[in-house]
Amino acid sequence: MRPSFRLVLAALHLLLAASLRAEKPEAFMFVPSKGEGPFPVAVWLHGYRGYAADGYGESAAVMQAHADKLGAVILGFPATTNLDDDTQQWSEEPVADHAYVQHRLRGAAKSAKLDLKRVALFGFSQGAQVAAELATLHPDKYLGAILMSPGGLGDPQLSPTKVPAHAQQVYFCFCNALEHPGNVGLAKSIARHLDKTLGAKVTLKIAEGVKEHARPADFGAKFPEWMAAILKPRE
Repeated sequence: MRPSFRLVLAALHLLLAASLRAEKPEAFMFVPSKGEGPFPVAVWLHGYRGYAADGYGESAAVMQAHADKLGAVILGFPATTNLDDDTQQWSEEPVADHAYVQHRLRGAAKSAKLDLKRVALFGFSQGAQVAAELATLHPDKYLGAILMSPGGLGDPQLSPTKVPAHAQQVYFCFCNALEHPGNVGLAKSIARHLDKTLGAKVTLKIAEGVKEHARPADFGAKFPEWMAAILKPRE
């Protein structure tokens, strides 16, 4: 192994170890009311400085209803890196972010029966960009993702190479037409890469006339439908 590569790995290890030691807000988890599992898992990746320990912007009753309708655990946790105002951001280093998400999944599996072969991601803003990175780079670990108004501090690091598992993935990409052009352009370019380069199943929707940097207006109603399409058993 080249010395420079060893240094990169060592730095990523230190970043992950520090992020795991640092005090962070509690994770949230909604487990289906019926069934004993193992349950598939939908993992929420929040936006820059945007984690909320009470969920992903819906009431607890709605989030529990989503879990019940899906028959899936819905899991969310603060991002990789603590900032000085007690908020978090994703590192945007896919090796570190993937290791961190997998660590969180293993931790959640200690208190609920999880099917870790059926995991999907859903994210907003920076979390959407990270979700795209992780799902494309690790199609053996993630069945796909819901990507809402993606955007990050750096350019996305998507898988450049198609593998057979990509054809089994499902993605939904959303953005509002009048929000920042960078978000709109990124949503379109990620969707194009997923479709043309990787051969995944992709739905792209741009909401005309809407300028807010926000989730789709029908997210609360449609989320179970979108996530069910991603989590359904594959051939």
